[in-house]
Parts: sequence; structure tokens; C-alpha cells
Amino acid sequence: MKAHPVLQARSRGYATMAVVSSVSLLIISMLAFNIIGNLRSIDSQASAQVKQDYSQKEDAILTALIHIVPNKAIGAMQRYSANTPDKYTWDTIFEEAMNLANAEQAISPALLNSLDLGAAISANSGDTTFGSVADLVKAPASTHDGTTSRVNGGNWWEYNLLGSPRIGPKLPAALQLSYSDYLLDKKYPIISHDKKYINWYTKGLGLSADLFPLYNLVQYPDVKFGYKRPGEYFVAKRNWWAFSLTFGESDQELTGIPPVTKDYVLSIYEVPSQIPLSGDALLKVGQFADGTAWENVSLDGSVYAESLETDGTVTLTSGAISARKDVTINATTSVAGRTVSAGFDAMGQREARVASGTNGTVSDSDFYDASIGGNVGKVAFISINRGTDSLTLSSDGNRSERISPTGWNQYSRAAPQAQMTLQIRQVSSAGNQTPTQIRFRYRNSSNGVESITYTRGHNWPTEHQTGGNTFPFQTDELDNTRKALVIHMDRLPAFISAQANSGGVALNNSLYIYNSTYNNEVAVPSIPALETDTAVTLRGGEDLTPFTAGFSLVSRYRTYIGDSLNTVPATVPHNAGLPSGSIFYPPL
Repeated sequence: MKAHPVLQARSRGYATMAVVSSVSLLIISMLAFNIIGNLRSIDSQASAQVKQDYSQKEDAILTALIHIVPNKAIGAMQRYSANTPDKYTWDTIFEEAMNLANAEQAISPALLNSLDLGAAISANSGDTTFGSVADLVKAPASTHDGTTSRVNGGNWWEYNLLGSPRIGPKLPAALQLSYSDYLLDKKYPIISHDKKYINWYTKGLGLSADLFPLYNLVQYPDVKFGYKRPGEYFVAKRNWWAFSLTFGESDQELTGIPPVTKDYVLSIYEVPSQIPLSGDALLKVGQFADGTAWENVSLDGSVYAESLETDGTVTLTSGAISARKDVTINATTSVAGRTVSAGFDAMGQREARVASGTNGTVSDSDFYDASIGGNVGKVAFISINRGTDSLTLSSDGNRSERISPTGWNQYSRAAPQAQMTLQIRQVSSAGNQTPTQIRFRYRNSSNGVESITYTRGHNWPTEHQTGGNTFPFQTDELDNTRKALVIHMDRLPAFISAQANSGGVALNNSLYIYNSTYNNEVAVPSIPALETDTAVTLRGGEDLTPFTAGFSLVSRYRTYIGDSLNTVPATVPHNAGLPSGSIFYPPL
């Protein structure tokens, strides 16, 4: 039987439709797969964008903290700070940092409304709203007293933090302080002479904490500022606080991204000046004011200033050149045999110097030969210089009037920190300022204060009277006819040790000379000094080795160095960073 042609056509048609359907399904599947891939890519990009947004806000907060915390710490030391304590709390500090960093919103609501965008949808998916600072900042570990806190202070009371297997091994040496000061340190950034190193926690310290509790040798941090080179020891005390920042916790449901928590240590280094040449204004090195070059001058060590300018040929055999604001290099300047170019801090040059190292390490890089503090994002250098006020005593008021245990004047002025004082109480006459009565104060073996008043004609012999040639304080008329108080440095150690219950030169290694304020005949020394003012002259100071911790003299009186000073070298302490047999050790 002959097949019907229509049936054959239908059979072929059915096969064609099956192929078309299969191809269509394949195309649809590919499109769906592509769409799903695009959606996943968009989700990944959105997630990455939110994380980047969090990271940028985090960075902005950290930068803000660097500038806020030191000023709050100084404010807490000021008299009357106890009247407005909320201004200096950690909660206020982080609140101000959030506002300064704009950490909640990429654009303020007021500015957004001024743009008149109507119902526009913001693409800033990282925007958030914190109910309180506690939503963002938390202490990484539970505190000793069990209360909540924004930070864990770097002190021996925070044993939960110090013993944490996650954080503890990464922390620097903790400081010792009283329980009452611990409670303050939880609430405020406390800087105080009462915070000291203890031999329980010595990580990173170069010397015994028992011998050097207030300041010790610590390693210079890896910051791009060449006050020292990373890892080198320098004299400092490191105050630190640990805290955690958490972004995205309140927005996880909206963003679909788990919150990100990171732990940080914020440090304030107290750094006594320890470089050979420094200044807190413009410092010009290499030439005199008339343009002639320095001669017979060698620089062995670092040079630091607010602003620094080198003229002519300047050679540092070691150390570094650094300034807080700017460095201007003229002519030929070299550090440790390497030439520092005028464009050392230009864009690109700075990065190239960071990357280069003579031995393949950053610490060997010539980057640290010259550097500027203003280019360091996560470091703030605050120079404390009270000017001529540093040479006078000033009260910080009652302890109850301030937050910190240590007052700002006590901390920042040289005069209150001297261990010995010599007060000129009486003079020959208003026209003749030769001292006739002085009061000497010194530290006893318990670090208490003892005082003795010496009067001419009673218990203060002249140079030619019995006992006068061993007495360290005498008077004289200088070649320029100035009336002077003479300090015999070679007689001072034996004199100190002979005093009743004396603490010796170990405790008595600094002297402040000042005028009486109750006797109108005793003139207040002027700055600059008047010819009629009493002067001070140092004699017999060639050998200062009995002062094993160095010696310092503080006074408003014009001071003359009558003999060679500090010319006998002594053994340099371990890790001091000074060449063996340095002629200027011990320091003056």
C-alpha cells in the first residue's frame, strides 16, 4: 500500500518542532545562567563595595582618634577639668571621632535635603545609624571590675586582656598603677607620672623595669617618620589602650553582610628629648646668619625641628633629619654617607625610598634619612615646649580640681620636676643682688623633701672661711661685673651625700635655682637678663661621672659655664644607642 504523503510531511514537521524546542530551552537556560551569574556578580560587587565603605570609615575614625586623644589627655591634666569631666571621656572621644570621620552617613541629612533630590535612592549601602557609641566601639576583653567600657587600658589590672590567647601575645608591656587610677584610665585617657613599668611585664623593654620604671628603652615603632629607625631603642614610656571597632552589626539584615570586628591598640609615647640638635621653630643648619659656613662642627646624631632648613654642606655621620612640618634641603646634605636630594619628599620619590633598602629591609632604607611628620597618616607628633614658663613654678591646684593624678604644669614644666631646689631668699641690697641667704632642698632616702637654710655669717662660709672650699654654693663677681651665684659641680656629690638621711646623687641629680617671691629686694630675673640681675656660673664640671643618671640645671638666671664641662667619658649603658666612650655621656 502506498503511504499517504501528508503523514510523511507531518512526521517531518514534528521532528523540526522538537529541535526548535530543544534549542529554545538551551538558549533560555543559558540566559538564565547568565542572569544568575550577573546577579551573583552584582551581589559580590555590592558586598565588596560595602566592605570597602566600612574600611574607609574605619580608617577615617582611626585618623580622627590620633588627633583627638592626645588633646583630651592634656585637657584631663589641666586645672578645673574636673568641673566638666564628660568632655574628656572615651565615649566623648569616640563620638567626636565618628562625627569628624562622618562614620555614619556619606553625606549629612542637611546637605542631602539642600540638594532637593526628592525621593532619590542613595547608593551608599554602607551608610548606617548608630544608636550609641557602644554600637561601634567595645573593649576587646572583660574588665577587672566587671563594668562595661569602651577600652581596655594597658595596665596590670586588665589581666583578662593580657591573658587572652587571641590578643595578649601581641600587646606591649603593661604599666603599673593604683586601682583608683585604673578606674580613671577606663574612663579617660590618663597620662601620669604615676603610671610606671613593672618587672611583671617587660616585653620589648631594653632595661630593667625596677631600675627605670618611669621611662625605659622601648623599640621605635614602624612609622614613616625618622625620629629613630624602626626597631631601634629610644627612651620613652608607652601608654596604650585596646579597643574593638565593629561595622555592620545593625545593618546585617539590610546588607546581608556579616559584621566586621577588628581590634586596635592606640598608643601615646611619652618621649623625653634625646637627640643632639632640636628646635620647636624654624631650625637652620650649616651656615651662620651672615652666610658663612660652619667650621669645625661635626654632627653625630639626629636633627629634629618644627621646620628644618639645611644650607651649605651639612653632613650627619649617623642619625636622621626630621621635622614636624617641612624640610628644605639646600646645597649638599648627607646622612650616613648617603646624599639627601632636595626632592626627597616629592610624590613618587617618597614611595620609591620606602621600597628601597640597602640590605633588602625597610629599616635599612634611606627613607629614614630624612622624613616629615606631616606625611604620616596614623601618627601625630606633639612637641611640648612651654617656653620661658618652663623655668618657673606654677600650681596645678588641688587634686580634686583635675581628672588626671598629674597636673599639666607639673608634667610639662622643667622647674617642678627638679629634685633639688636652691632659693635665693636674701641679697645684699636691691642695688646689689649678691645672695646672702639661700635655702637648699633635697630628696632624702625615702624620696621625701628636706630643707636647710644657709645664711652668710652664720652657717654659710665664704670661700676663704673654714669649710668654704668644700661648700658647693658660693658667690663671686664675674669679669663682666655681674654678681653671681657659683655652683661648684665637683663639690656637689659629696655635699649631697653628707646631708642628713640623704638620697644621694641617685635621687638628687637635678637642680632648680629661683628667686624668693616674699622679699621685694630679691629681683625677679628678667628674660633677656639685665646687667643688674644675679647670674649663675658653673665651675668644676669637667667630671660628671658621679651623676650616673646625668645632671640637669633649670633656672631663669643667666648661666655662664666657667670651666670645661662634661669632658670625662663614662661607660655607655647597654642599648643606649651611643658610641662607646661618648664624650657627652653621662648627659647634661
